[in-house]
Amino acid sequence: MSCISLSLLVLIAVVIHCTSAFVPSNPTKYSSLHTPSASNGLLPVTKMSTDSSSFDGAEVKETTRDRFRGRNVLLTGASGGLGGAMAIQLSRMGVGTLILSGRDQDALKEVSDECLSLIGNDGAGECPTKVEIIKCDLSETESVRSLGEESLKFCSPGFVDVLINNGGISSRSSFLETTPEVDELLMQVNFFSGARLAKMLVPGMVEKGDGSVIWVSSVQGLVGIPSRTSYAASKFAVQGYCEALRAELASSGVTVHVASPGYIRTNLSKSAIRGDGSKHGQMDETTANGADPNDVAVTILDSSADGMADFVVASSFSAKAAIWLRLLAPSFLNKMLVKRFDKEKSNS
Repeated sequence: MSCISLSLLVLIAVVIHCTSAFVPSNPTKYSSLHTPSASNGLLPVTKMSTDSSSFDGAEVKETTRDRFRGRNVLLTGASGGLGGAMAIQLSRMGVGTLILSGRDQDALKEVSDECLSLIGNDGAGECPTKVEIIKCDLSETESVRSLGEESLKFCSPGFVDVLINNGGISSRSSFLETTPEVDELLMQVNFFSGARLAKMLVPGMVEKGDGSVIWVSSVQGLVGIPSRTSYAASKFAVQGYCEALRAELASSGVTVHVASPGYIRTNLSKSAIRGDGSKHGQMDETTANGADPNDVAVTILDSSADGMADFVVASSFSAKAAIWLRLLAPSFLNKMLVKRFDKEKSNS
């Protein structure tokens, strides 16, 4: 390794150490650690609590409650781990109408019931929250269109104030083992469905002069990981789309936010699909050791309410290092990714 490469690695390690070493006085809150902006190729890295032993410890800031209170919110992927955690937080804030969407009707009902049991417990009192559930398969265009139409009907006065595109699916096969149909499915679920909902709901926000689109992407939308070609492509599409959309809406009063989490302790890897369309059906070690979904939910909502446009929610050193390496030492990052893929092949 050259002296220059070694120096870059040392610099990256120092920067990541400095942005990870701070421990907030209140461990249930995150602390925003601002690195250079996304326009310079780097994103703000958001620190979360490492103590995630109980859900009760994860709560949004009061300013976040104020930002969301009384607003009509559509949340996709609400029956999953991260979506369910966000739904609980939103119900505690006193949002106006909370629309929960997902494929599993029974799971949605469970999340809805829990949300309803919490409404009013935050002391807001002024704005009782209405919770609605809409079953939707993001892989089907007509189902997505129906979700947008039904959401507008549920809201008074006919506007969705906040769209949270959280629903998604992952993949677990190499490029050569992945069919074009799986590529298209990943793009439809992770990108086109959210873009369609934005097309349906953002015009109302623009008309009102206020609103937000919060898109849950991934660190893999910033760094392409082997055996995730379809997934990475769909998440890179989200990043580029939102950067352009944010510029177009800058003077409209509508804000666009992209959250890029690292690994989260949910069932995402179990529900991931292989290159032939079959279920992966396994809990990956990286996922099992990932961040707590409640902490991630709080961080996403707080960061969006604080006006952060693009931000990384990563609990691991490797996720942060990969982002810095892509900018400062891309050749070295590529060698690391090749090594990772070779190891995967030898273990399969």
